[in-house]
Amino acid sequence: MSQVISLYKNILDEVINLENKKREISIQILLTKNESKRLNLISSFLTYDLNKHELLERAAVIAVQNKELNVLEQLQKMYSHCEDDELLNKIRKEIKYIKRFRKNINKAVKYPDFLSFFERRMIQEISKYVVEQARIYAGFQ
Repeated sequence: MSQVISLYKNILDEVINLENKKREISIQILLTKNESKRLNLISSFLTYDLNKHELLERAAVIAVQNKELNVLEQLQKMYSHCEDDELLNKIRKEIKYIKRFRKNINKAVKYPDFLSFFERRMIQEISKYVVEQARIYAGFQ
């Protein structure tokens, strides 16, 4: 069981590195006025967030397989804001949402003239969400 905990600690170290990268990008997002540059930064922010959730999903799978209740309890606390009973479902929903966000942002970066009204509106909402997250990461809240 100590190998599971050791692996979990290694994953947490990687998560901390990703969170630090998100903090660095957050400041850039808040300072950037150019919309296309900001969308690229938002895409990077979401990529780091996706990587974080995928790492935590791996940790959860390993913890479930090895019945490591301590690790599962800690992960459950991290995802307490989500509305599902099962931990893996919570994590996978977060991954799914972020993938959708990234898909829309990346389309806006590559093909800005071919966005529908609905897609432009969605990009605005995703941008607002990430800017709000950036404020929290940058400590401006």
